[in-house]
Amino acid sequence: MNRPRHVPLRRCVVCRESRPKRELIRLVRTGAVGDVRAGGWALDLRQRAGGRGTSICPVCALAALRHDDAARLKGFRRAFRQDVDAVASLLRDLEATLAATVSHAQLPTNAVAATATNRARRPAATAAAAAEPTRPNGGMHG
Repeated sequence: MNRPRHVPLRRCVVCRESRPKRELIRLVRTGAVGDVRAGGWALDLRQRAGGRGTSICPVCALAALRHDDAARLKGFRRAFRQDVDAVASLLRDLEATLAATVSHAQLPTNAVAATATNRARRPAATAAAAAEPTRPNGGMHG
């Protein structure tokens, strides 16, 4: 029997969407062990470097570099805090490659488009939760 192959998922630190690991760009924290302030960030294109790492999707990376989407730019700043300039310079080196992998249809033109997309997703999740039958005393087994 052929089982479907397991695909490892990672979450983008900017938009917080889970995607297959191979679709994301991995950044690794460098520097002294235990001293976060001493190190910076490095690109891990092979996705095999040891250490504390984080992932960002190409759509968010491009939107943050081009300042296309205010919501994604805010998420980018939140995720990397004081290291925004260092991470942005690393991603600028990849900008041509990122632009080739991301179609323009995936990039929202402004923050309104991004928030409208997020709002459109929410009602489906709440409708599914509302359709679930309620149980007395809030218990799982009845």
